[in-house]
Amino acid sequence: MFKKTIKEDESSRTSPDRYLITYADLVTLLLGLFVILYVSSRVDEERYKEFAKAFADYFKPQKGEEAHGTGLSPFQGVKRGIPEPVLPFPNRRSLQEIQSDVQKSLEAYIKQGEISIVTRGQNVIITLPEKLLFKSGKAEIEPEGVAILEKISNSLRGLAEDQEVAVDGHTDSDPIRNFRYPSNWHLSVARAVNVAYLLIEKGVPERSIVVRGFADQRPVADNTTPENKAKNRRVEITISEQKSNVPTTKGYNSADEEESKKKKK
Repeated sequence: MFKKTIKEDESSRTSPDRYLITYADLVTLLLGLFVILYVSSRVDEERYKEFAKAFADYFKPQKGEEAHGTGLSPFQGVKRGIPEPVLPFPNRRSLQEIQSDVQKSLEAYIKQGEISIVTRGQNVIITLPEKLLFKSGKAEIEPEGVAILEKISNSLRGLAEDQEVAVDGHTDSDPIRNFRYPSNWHLSVARAVNVAYLLIEKGVPERSIVVRGFADQRPVADNTTPENKAKNRRVEITISEQKSNVPTTKGYNSADEEESKKKKK
């Protein structure tokens, strides 16, 4: 009776070390994952291609198997490499191109020595004498001057946002005193404003325009002869590669004024 005890089947008994198989599989998978992460973090162009090819081959359906999905490898269609730089002003024209256009349009005047165009550093300077633009002591532009400025404006259309056109008015040292222009300062500024306004009307970007009047303070010749005085009575149009860094004044603010009064007290 006691000899008929049921013996446990050795094959059905659970081994205490069987978990090691699952653990080993997990460690192997983790190792594979870390290898993939390491390779992908240090991938270069050649390794990247090999890596993509290996994945494509792995997922490629074998003969007799039905293909599923789109058939794309995980990295197919991904473009790598350094992107081409985007220029801030892709349609920018160089100063040389602008100068060439202006010279062609004013060729007759340049040959006669009536208009000069020179390059100084990052600037192209067009010098227009008074006689082509104004009557003596006046700021209204004459018809011939209008035609000249139209030719110049055609060459200055489409300037980049950081390019500048400065219009400078100059006079000789002879004083002017009348109701409209009490001084050479008034006259030089009025002439520069009228020239700038015409350029804007003809298509030069308003954002590019700077207007200045220098009276007789920046002569190109001494004011001792009529010929030299005529050289000084001029308008200069300066095209610059970059806008000048002219500081702007702070706008009026009533709170600032109150704070200033408190400090004075």
